[in-house]
Amino acid sequence: MEKKITWVLIGILFFWAQPLFAEETVKAEGTVKKESVFKQIASIEGRGAMNFLTSPGEFSAAFKTEKKAHPKAWPLTYPPRFFSNMAIRVGSSVNDILVLPWYVRWSEDTPLTKRFELPDYAWEKE
Repeated sequence: MEKKITWVLIGILFFWAQPLFAEETVKAEGTVKKESVFKQIASIEGRGAMNFLTSPGEFSAAFKTEKKAHPKAWPLTYPPRFFSNMAIRVGSSVNDILVLPWYVRWSEDTPLTKRFELPDYAWEKE
């Protein structure tokens, strides 16, 4: 009885894993075409350069979000938030310029700012 249950569970596991081996991403309208690798690299490096050049914009972006999130304590919470956001944004831009172009073909091109729940650019709202 235990062997039958084990085989059923293994069969269900393989049944659910089958979509992981699909060759193309499918949306509701049809298949999604990926842009060429060189266009992806250019857009990633452009995003990185734009982030690096506009990273001082975190000065006002962090001020707005901290004043809204902490109306009374914002003078204390603003400096750490500004420096952490600035470090994340500069680190993300360096990652976009130096690291991501080397393996964009095999991985996703998500910037580091998404992992820290920051918008792609300093002027976008969170």
